[in-house]
Amino acid sequence: MKAFWVLASALLVAGAVGAAPARSAAHCSAALPPAPAGLPASVVVTTNCGLFALQPGGNVAYEGAWTRPVPAVASSYSPEDLSWSGFLRGHILIGRGMKVLWRSHDRYSSTHPGSVGEVLLGRRKLAFTYYTSFRRPSRLYLAAYGRAEHAVARDETPLLFTRSGALIIQRNRGSALVVRRGDGRLERALAPHAPEAHPDRVAGKVVYLRDDKLVASDGVRVWELGSLRRLGVTGWPTIEPLLQLVSLHDRRRLVVLDFSGHVFATTVLPKPPKSADGISSSLELNAAGTAVAFTATSGNTAYGSHGSETVYELAAGHTAADPLYKQELDFNVCERMAWLVWRGDRLLYADTEQHAAVLDAAGAAGAVDLTGVIAALPGFRPDGDGIFDVAWG
Repeated sequence: MKAFWVLASALLVAGAVGAAPARSAAHCSAALPPAPAGLPASVVVTTNCGLFALQPGGNVAYEGAWTRPVPAVASSYSPEDLSWSGFLRGHILIGRGMKVLWRSHDRYSSTHPGSVGEVLLGRRKLAFTYYTSFRRPSRLYLAAYGRAEHAVARDETPLLFTRSGALIIQRNRGSALVVRRGDGRLERALAPHAPEAHPDRVAGKVVYLRDDKLVASDGVRVWELGSLRRLGVTGWPTIEPLLQLVSLHDRRRLVVLDFSGHVFATTVLPKPPKSADGISSSLELNAAGTAVAFTATSGNTAYGSHGSETVYELAAGHTAADPLYKQELDFNVCERMAWLVWRGDRLLYADTEQHAAVLDAAGAAGAVDLTGVIAALPGFRPDGDGIFDVAWG
């Protein structure tokens, strides 16, 4: 999903769904460059023209214009899971992908794309926040699929549905974590103050800091995963759930744990030479659950500088990450990031500066640089103002 963030940011303004620039099919399919040798599978690149498949046989095929992954009625959507919201004659519509899942019973006066805030889809129910005015706190609503909605509270954000159907929410004032029953009534408090609360919606757990402790809860139990001091992490670390794992890191160390508190892997991070250096991508767990990958920068001042970004693999049980690939680049000033996607032992790397490569984590094959062929594709904008996305086919 993270490979879609850059494409989404190019097409979305303040959360509103935009349209891709129009290009003729003849222009977009003319004079296509050859694909680089060594690709293990098809890689799909999106430019202003549309989608191009870089194929293992050396061909590049134009696959047509980019199309919206959500219906035209959707005014905003999440690139994480393609959940979306929109309005039809004052009714709120909520769905996922191309499917409408729910229609509100009531009509709503404010139909700005940002009027519906957070949308959370559960197995039997959904939750959403709605703003009548951006100068007032939002209202939290609950609804069963096919049933009318009812207001539950003000100024609360839904984080996840538990496996029992309860709802863990965070109060926007004070950052308290509480559990609400399936009917919306308050059930219990989890934490009086948890500003850094991170839901793992697949595992049905939320992870947060309580003083010096990393804590997890499934809405019923609350348990400690470990102290920051014991884990070798200081300050206010970055926390990221990874399905059945959770990672946390400061600028000097990365630790990956399971939900019983056992250390999956840990590594010292390279000393950051510049102020904005550090881990620069989300961590990606491979399908086998045996390793995570991430990127870290060197030389990024956040004001436009030259440096490098290195892709690392951290295997289960290891205490040091292995560098897989290094990309020299001129860093964007704003909104820069990298993303990684596994496919078996292969890893697809791309960044907002429009570089891309396919890496072999097993070390059997060298890296396949895609940057040159991408720059030769119709619709590519070297100034970075166009659509750019890279994903496995």
